[in-house]
Amino acid sequence: MDKNTGQARRGWDPFQELGRLQEEMNRLFDTTGFGKPFLAYRERSFPLMNVISNDSESVLYAEIPGVELRDIDITITGSTLTLKGERRLESQVPDEKYYRRERGAGPFGRSLELPHMVDVDKVEATLKDGVLKVRLPKTPEAQPRRIDVKK
Repeated sequence: MDKNTGQARRGWDPFQELGRLQEEMNRLFDTTGFGKPFLAYRERSFPLMNVISNDSESVLYAEIPGVELRDIDITITGSTLTLKGERRLESQVPDEKYYRRERGAGPFGRSLELPHMVDVDKVEATLKDGVLKVRLPKTPEAQPRRIDVKK
C-alpha cells in the first residue's frame, strides 16, 4: 500500500514507459527545442542534396531554385565537395512590406564528404530548371578492379 494514496502499489509498467517515450519523441519532432517547428529548422540545410554512386562516379543533385550560374561556387578538396552560392532577392520597392515571406535569400554553403576520391579534371556541372547536377568521376585508384585468381 502507498502511504500517501492508500492504493495498492503497482509494479513497473513497460508499456507506460513506451508511451511516455513516444510522447517525448513526438514533442522532439514537433519542435527543435527553440520554439520553432522541426521542419522549419530542417529547411536551413539549403540546398537539399541527393548523391547517387556507381562503380565509376558519383552524381550530386542539389535543388537551388532562383540561384544564377554566376552565384555558384563548387570546390573539391580530396574527397570533400563544398557548394557555396547566393540566392538574391527580387527587386524590392521601398514602400512595400512582406505579408508573408517563406523563400530565403542570401549566401549559403554546404560541404559533403564523398565516399571516394574525385578525378577533379573530369568533373562536370550543369544547372537546369533549378537543379544543379555535378558528375564526380572516381579516380582510377578509387574504382573497383577485378583481381584474377591464379591456380
